[in-house]
Amino acid sequence: TAEVVSIENNTCTVKLVSDLVLTDVRLCATVNEGQDSFVIVPKIGSEVVLMSQTGTLAGLMVIKVDAIESVLYKNGAFEFKVDGTTQKVTLKNASVNFGELIENLIDTVSNSVIDTPNGPGAINAVTKTALNQIKTQFNSILNTV
Repeated sequence: TAEVVSIENNTCTVKLVSDLVLTDVRLCATVNEGQDSFVIVPKIGSEVVLMSQTGTLAGLMVIKVDAIESVLYKNGAFEFKVDGTTQKVTLKNASVNFGELIENLIDTVSNSVIDTPNGPGAINAVTKTALNQIKTQFNSILNTV
């Protein structure tokens, strides 16, 4: 096992029990800068299990983590991320972010004009307050960027 010292994109730096520090340890099986990936990012200070694809220290990759900081899945323009640091979820594609979509929906409903026999009306203040509370709750778990 090794202790995670730092994270750098899709690699990390680890320290072995012998105090040897190793850099460029891959978090994925391959160095893939492409559009499709699944990455589990361990917490700094946590223990990981390493394996070498080449039989040398140059080909190390993480195969098991004790504590997860984040999980990221990408497929083309689609992205799903669970972030332990912000404690938020991101779900988006090239044109739409789910958190932003929910925020816009609530804002649209809150500010809608209702046609009545007496002319235009607005959403009740109590309903607006409830919608803003729902918006706050969604924003506490969903990224809007």
